[in-house]
Amino acid sequence: MKIEIEEFISQVKEELLCFENMEESACQWEEGFRQWLKTPKAKKEIVNVKGKPCINIKDEEEIFESADSYIEAIECNSVDKYWKEF
Repeated sequence: MKIEIEEFISQVKEELLCFENMEESACQWEEGFRQWLKTPKAKKEIVNVKGKPCINIKDEEEIFESADSYIEAIECNSVDKYWKEF
C-alpha cells in the first residue's frame, strides 16, 4: 500500500496524540521521520506516485505500529534504535 508521506506523518502523529502528554513527542516523531527520509535507507521505501512522494507500508496497521513502537522507544530510552530499525 502506498500512502502520501504527508498523510503518513499526519496519521502517525494523530495516533500519538491519542495518548496523554504526547504533543511534544508527536512533534519529535515528525522531526525524526523527516530526518529518516534523508537517509539512504529511506530511499527504498519512498516512491513517487503522480509526482507526490509516497511511502510503501504493508497496511494501515503499520501506522499504529509506528506510533506504538515510538511510545515504547520513549519509555525504554531507545529512540535512536527506533529510527535505525524503522
